[in-house]
Amino acid sequence: MTTDAPTPDLRIPDENHCPPFDDDVKRVVCYEDADSETNLLMTPSKERAELPNDAISFTLSNETGTRFTTNYYHWRVWKLVDGEWFYIAPRVVPEPAMMLQSGGSHTWNLTIDNATLGGRIDGAQGTEDITLPGVGGGTYAFGISGWFEGQEYDNGTGVATRFELVGDSLSLTPTDDLREVGRDSEEKHVRADETNATYLATRVEKPDGGTVRKIPEQAIRIAPIRNLLASFEDGISQVRLDGRNVYLRETPQHIDYKGAVYKIETVEN
Repeated sequence: MTTDAPTPDLRIPDENHCPPFDDDVKRVVCYEDADSETNLLMTPSKERAELPNDAISFTLSNETGTRFTTNYYHWRVWKLVDGEWFYIAPRVVPEPAMMLQSGGSHTWNLTIDNATLGGRIDGAQGTEDITLPGVGGGTYAFGISGWFEGQEYDNGTGVATRFELVGDSLSLTPTDDLREVGRDSEEKHVRADETNATYLATRVEKPDGGTVRKIPEQAIRIAPIRNLLASFEDGISQVRLDGRNVYLRETPQHIDYKGAVYKIETVEN
């Protein structure tokens, strides 16, 4: 059992230009705010990468004199839009504890790959060589969190850095296996190859619950939401999707996407 020992002196500036983590992370070390004396860093191999395909690496180094417990599977990528950070990936994370001793480092080699976006995007990735498809131009951040020897996990430290992707915005398109099977007035009916659930998306003017804003980089990673939102067009106010059952946290839910609000729900076949 840990004793919640004092945090090593990380020399963290008051201002943070990187994303916030979850509530267990009490401090964030951002590469952009660090100076030459900062002893826990996430360092990028370069500041910019080019779309549609490029590579960039990120190295976590620990010179604090104290062991840092983390999970190399649980790297994180966010995108900055309108002054707000949106979590992008990964969506599925194995949960082993991994130790980074003082004087050690770990590197993730990230490949940006927008060459083929017609299929579903995998939710899980690895600990060293990882791929990030389905992203558009803009400001992103890469980071990870953990805690120091002698501390509790809920007194954590996040380590992150920003990077730029230079290129076109991401256009949300349906998966390659989606096809239209019918229309009825303002409703469109679409179907994927694998079908064991039915979803309904309705454009609403006054939602009866709270809304969650999603950006294209988030929507493209959840196949039902991707196919529902990408199927709307002029004159269509509702889309019915027969597709694969995917856990959507809760339904119905209201999604704010590009200034319009959609009610997403599962329905009986």
